[in-house]
Amino acid sequence: MSALLEVAQLRTHFLTRAGVVKAVEGVSFTLERGEILGLVGESGSGKSVTGFSLIGLVDPPGRIVSGSIRFDGQELVGLAPDRMRALRGKRIAMVFQDPAATLNPVLTIGAQMALAVQAHGGGSERAARDLAARTLTRVGIPDAAARLDAYPHEFSGGMRQRVAIATALLHGPELIIADEPTTALDVSIQAQILAEMKQLAKQSGTALIWISHDLATVSSLADRVLVMYAGRIVESGPVASVLRAPLHPYTRGLLDSLPAMARPGEKLNQIPGSTPSLLSLPPGCPFAPRCPRATDICRSDPPVVTQPGRMALCHHPLEMAAA
Repeated sequence: MSALLEVAQLRTHFLTRAGVVKAVEGVSFTLERGEILGLVGESGSGKSVTGFSLIGLVDPPGRIVSGSIRFDGQELVGLAPDRMRALRGKRIAMVFQDPAATLNPVLTIGAQMALAVQAHGGGSERAARDLAARTLTRVGIPDAAARLDAYPHEFSGGMRQRVAIATALLHGPELIIADEPTTALDVSIQAQILAEMKQLAKQSGTALIWISHDLATVSSLADRVLVMYAGRIVESGPVASVLRAPLHPYTRGLLDSLPAMARPGEKLNQIPGSTPSLLSLPPGCPFAPRCPRATDICRSDPPVVTQPGRMALCHHPLEMAAA
């Protein structure tokens, strides 16, 4: 059986007056049914644009310039807008970072969820409300039937995010793309939502792409991880293997920057410098100006380093150097 999602050499560019911003540059990966894939990297690395590209939400001046996105055997690049809308929300759903921006403040939760159900032929308004109540209960919202008549501002931040997740689950999608949905939440609520998403993926067989800048969050949720930098995947592999023995210096830098890695009273570690402008990337490896292991050879394009189930783009992969 083929993978649920197959992405090959995806390139999404933004054609601006200042030049071409290569936000996603040659991204390739696969996703199996029921698998949870973490997509991590600093702000500006191309994570969110990758997610928006998968679901056809890249607005002008951005566009997919080349590559392939095959979902359950169907090519999505170049798919007619009406056919893409039929997939979006029903078979592929997305949870955005800010639920306050996603939810309409002048409509009740029940009305918004009913509209989402009926947009894909969900039957009567009563049936749509019943489904909405059951789905809210599924994500841990108490007294769900009564809360359908509440407005978004009557929910806490954590509850609004649960509503956004419930809306994504209404049609039992085969794939959910979650774009940093717990960033603004406190740690306890974040942990609850992560546990619920993991359980829901396991129970329903839904595949999940979890976009985050936080490796610690991804480590507790994902099966595999893709590390992005400057629009490229610089490392990929099983999450336990990547976190235990990263191959790419950028992944090592992200791990060392976690607060848990610092001793009390010491300064937190950080990757020197900042992410480069996608309008003027340095030649060769884009991470070279910030990399402690960079040499002259890093001015040329990095080779693909492979191990069983793993990949990295690097002239000086860490584990091999140590060996």
